[in-house]
Amino acid sequence: MNFQRTPLQLAISLACISLSLPVWAEETPKASGENLDAVVIIGTNRSDITALESSAPVDVLSSEQLLNTGAQDLSGALTALSPSFSYPQSPQGAFAGSIAQGASLRGLASDQVLVLINGKRRHTSANVTRQGLVNGRGAAAVDLSLIPLTAIQRVEILRDGAAAQYGSDAIAGVINIVLKQAEDGGNIGYRFGGYDKGDGLQRKLSGWKGFSLPNDGFLTLSFDAGSQDPASDTNPDNRLFYRGSTSINTPLEQNNPNRTWRWGSGNVSDQYNFFANSEFGITSSLSAYGFASYGHKTTDAESFFDPPTALYNTFGSTAFARYPDGRVPITRYGLEDYSGTGGLRFDADDWGKFDLALSYGKNIVKSTDLNAINPSYGAASPSTIYTGKRAFDQTNLTLDWTRDFAKGVFYKPVTLSAGIAWRKENYKLTEGEPAGWQNGPLYFTTDPVTGRPLPGYYSGITNVDAASLDRRVLAAFLDAETHFTEKLSGGAAIRTEDYSDVGNATNGKLSLRFEATPTFATRATASTGYRAPSLVQSGFSSFSVQVVERPTGSGNWVEVPQRTLRADSPEAALLGGKALKPEKSLNLSLGFVWKPIERGSVTLDVFQIDIDDRVTLSDQLAENLVAPVFAGTQYSGIRSAAFYTNVADTRTRGFELTGQYLWELERYGRINFTGGFSKISTDITKLRDVGNIRGSQIVGRATQGLIEDGTPENKLVLAANWVYGNWSVNIAQRRYGEWTARNATNAALDQTFSPQWVTDLDASYKFNNKLRLSIGAINLFDTHPDKLKGTQLYGVPKYSITSPEGAQGAFYYTSLSYDL
Repeated sequence: MNFQRTPLQLAISLACISLSLPVWAEETPKASGENLDAVVIIGTNRSDITALESSAPVDVLSSEQLLNTGAQDLSGALTALSPSFSYPQSPQGAFAGSIAQGASLRGLASDQVLVLINGKRRHTSANVTRQGLVNGRGAAAVDLSLIPLTAIQRVEILRDGAAAQYGSDAIAGVINIVLKQAEDGGNIGYRFGGYDKGDGLQRKLSGWKGFSLPNDGFLTLSFDAGSQDPASDTNPDNRLFYRGSTSINTPLEQNNPNRTWRWGSGNVSDQYNFFANSEFGITSSLSAYGFASYGHKTTDAESFFDPPTALYNTFGSTAFARYPDGRVPITRYGLEDYSGTGGLRFDADDWGKFDLALSYGKNIVKSTDLNAINPSYGAASPSTIYTGKRAFDQTNLTLDWTRDFAKGVFYKPVTLSAGIAWRKENYKLTEGEPAGWQNGPLYFTTDPVTGRPLPGYYSGITNVDAASLDRRVLAAFLDAETHFTEKLSGGAAIRTEDYSDVGNATNGKLSLRFEATPTFATRATASTGYRAPSLVQSGFSSFSVQVVERPTGSGNWVEVPQRTLRADSPEAALLGGKALKPEKSLNLSLGFVWKPIERGSVTLDVFQIDIDDRVTLSDQLAENLVAPVFAGTQYSGIRSAAFYTNVADTRTRGFELTGQYLWELERYGRINFTGGFSKISTDITKLRDVGNIRGSQIVGRATQGLIEDGTPENKLVLAANWVYGNWSVNIAQRRYGEWTARNATNAALDQTFSPQWVTDLDASYKFNNKLRLSIGAINLFDTHPDKLKGTQLYGVPKYSITSPEGAQGAFYYTSLSYDL
C-alpha cells in the first residue's frame, strides 16, 4: 500500500506540527474558565498538585476532549489522544467476540495497566483469548467499552509504575476514570455512522442527567445503548462450495456473497450501559458517596465457512439435510457486568481525613453456538448449543487515611497517607450442555453416504474444564510527600500485599521533582512493582479437537486432541509447567517539564521497565514435543498442548514527548493544540527452559513477535480544536510507525508493515445553545495498513489482525444532541 499523503493530508500534518508546541508570542490572559493544568488525584495524595507539578507524568483528558474525537467508545478516544495508549482493533472472530476492550500503555500487556473508577479498583473481564492479539493474547483486562463517554468528567493517565501506591497490575501505569458530578443539567444524543463500504453501521443513543441532593449533594445518571452491524474488509472467498443433497458433484457455486466468511468486526446486536454517581453530606465533616454500573452486550462472532461436504456438516442417512448450502458457525457471547461502590469520607480535623469504601463487581460471559451440529448425535443433534459460562467477581474493602503534618524543617507540610485493603476474588468456569463436548452414539462410525467417520463436537467449556478458584488479598501501604525546599519536592511509598495463593510482595517507590526555574523542572521516579497472575490466567482451561486426514487423500480421518492446560495441573507439570508466580518489575523514569509561556507546555519523559517472570500464554506445543512426554500416561491422548508460564523476562525502553498550547484569537475564538510522540521498544531478555523443552519452543517466534515487534515502534498524535461562537471543529492526525508480524515457523515469511497515517475530523454547530449537530469521519482519507503477503488462510484475510487501528477504512458519522 502506498502511504504517500495527499496534499491536504500533508497540509494538515504540517499545520498541526507547527502549532502543537508552544508558539513564542507575547503572553495574554487565559480564557475565562480555562485551565490547561488541572489538579489531579492520581499518583499523589496531596490536594494541591496539578498534572505539570507531579513528579511522574500524568495526562488529564477532559470530557470535552474525549467527545471531540468522535470515537464510539473510551478506547477509541484514548487511542486518538494519547501517544502511549494502544488498542489494536482485532477482528471479532469466534474466539475473540467477547474479548475485553482493554487498555495498553507503553507497549505492555492490557492486564499490566490498573484501571480505577473514582480512585477505586475496577474488576476485570472473565474471558481471555488465545488468538495472537498484540498486548491482548492471554490477558484478562478491564472492558472499557462498558463505560459510557457520557458518564466521564475526565480521565487521568499515570504513565509510571505505581504498584507501590495502588497494588498489583500497575506495572505500566494507572488509568483513573473520574465520573461526572453534576447536580443539574443533562444531555441526550443520538449517533449514527458506518464505513464507506456501506457495512459496519453503528447506532447509539446516549445521555446523562444531574439531580440535586440535600446538603450540597448530587446524583448523576448516565447511559448509552446501541448496536453495530458486522464489517468486513476481506478478499473474496474462492473456495468451491457445493449445493444439493444427493451428490457432491453438482455445479459449483463460487464467490457467492451469502457464502463468504467475514474477517472483520462482529455483530453487536445490542449493548447498553448505565452508570450512577452520587455524594451527599451527612454532617459538616461526614459525607457518603456511591457509584454503580450495569452493562450488557450481545456479540455474534463468525468462524470459518464450512461447505456442505465438510466433515462436521454430515451425519448418517441425513447427510447435507441440515445445511445443504454449507454453514457459517457463529458463537454468540452474552455479557453481563455490574458493580457497586459505597463509602464514607470523614474529615476529623486534627486527626486527618478518612475514607472507608466497600465495592463489588462481577463480569459474566455466556457462550452459545449457533448453526451448530454434533455429527456423532446424528439427526438428534441440536442446532443451538449452549457452551458454558465464565464468571469473575471481586470484592474490595479499603480504609485510607491522609493528614498534613506541620512543615517543621521542610518548606511545606508533610502529607502522610496510610491504608489497609482487603480483597476477595473468584473465577468460575461452568460447563455447557453435553452436546457441546460429549460424543454421541454415532461417534466415529462410518457415514453411509460419504463413507467418512462421524466426529464428535468440542466447543466451549467441557466437564474437564469446569472449575472454581478463590483468592484473598490483604494489603497495607504508607506514603509520604512534601516540598523539602522551595524548589525540591519528593515522596516515598511502600506497600505490602499478601495473597492466599501466590505469597506476598513488598514494593517501594521514590520520586523527586526539582524546579530549576519557574518555567523549567526536572522529575524522576524509581520503583519496584509486581503483578499477581489473574485468577482467569491461573484457572483457564480449554479443549478442542482437530479432525485431519492422514495422509492427505487417504480417507483415513483421525482426531487430534488439543488442550490449554491449567498451569498447575498434573498434565502441565509433565511438560514442566508450574503454578504461576507474580511478575516483578523495576521502573525507572527521568523527565522534564517546560512552561515557556503561560498557556503552553512541553514534557519529555524517558523510561525503562524491567519485568521478570512475565506471565505468558505459551504457544500451542506440537505433537512431536507433547506426545513423547505424555506417552504411557493417562494423558497420552493429548496431541497438542499450551499453558500459562513465567519463562520470559522483558525490558521495555522508550520516551514520550507531549506538548499543548491554547491560542486565543479574540473575536475569532480560540484553538487548543495538543500533540504527543512516543517511541517504545520491548526486548525479551531471557527465556528459561521448561523441563526438557526449550524456552524458545514454549514461547515461540509468533508469540515473541507479539511482545517485541507487534506494537508500532513509534506513535505520533496531533490535534487542534477550534471553538468559535457556536462552531466547534476538531481535527486530529495519528501516525503509527513500522511494526512486524512474525511467522510461527519461517522467518522468511515475517512481514514488516509500513507506517500508517490516520486523520479524523469532527465539526459541530450548536443551535440556540441547546441543540448540537455534528458530522465527522474517523480515518477520513480511508488509509489501510499494508496487505498481507504470502499464502493466507483460504486467501480470505487481506490484513493482519495485529493492525494498530484495524483495517476497515474510513468511518463516517453524524450525531444530534440536546442539552436538558
